[in-house]
Amino acid sequence: MSEPIEVVNRIWSAATPVISITGIGGRWWKRNVEKGARIGPWLQAAYQVLDAAAWRARGPCLYLVGANDGGLRCVGISRNGLRHRWRESPALDAETGDRLPQNQLFHSQCWRHLQKELLETAQRAFVVRSIEAEPLCDVLASVGPPLSAFLPLREDGESLVSAVERWICNRRSDRLARWNVAMTGNLDGNR
Repeated sequence: MSEPIEVVNRIWSAATPVISITGIGGRWWKRNVEKGARIGPWLQAAYQVLDAAAWRARGPCLYLVGANDGGLRCVGISRNGLRHRWRESPALDAETGDRLPQNQLFHSQCWRHLQKELLETAQRAFVVRSIEAEPLCDVLASVGPPLSAFLPLREDGESLVSAVERWICNRRSDRLARWNVAMTGNLDGNR
């Protein structure tokens, strides 16, 4: 078996680059929700949708957030397509509560980490990639055991991408899925 980072690099290479995030700043904004930690305030991202069709695609997918230092920051799944997890949310000015003219890119699990890194590290940039179940099966078959053991899940795309997400999270390190907290046994989020 290959090392986990090698396996993830193969998945990364097969995945479609969907969103590029190159900076953060602008006005502080809040999400248009009643309560909870996800309200904000947040800073606005400088981003570009690289593949609109992949962003709008519906169905289960595995997504990976990689930084330009070569590290994979987060892995996740969406049952309904990438745009349901990496969404453009209605935004309110954090001070006035007025609706901003543009929706803002947001991801509930990643945003505080992404914002922190972009503020602290000059020239940091991120790419969000997505891979659906069928192309993921091709990668798993080429990698071999133990990941090829997930291939019987091919008819249930959601279970397949969930199994691969869990496998990656269970191998979490500073270079691999360090923003992930769920399923890692690291409930305080430090690492």
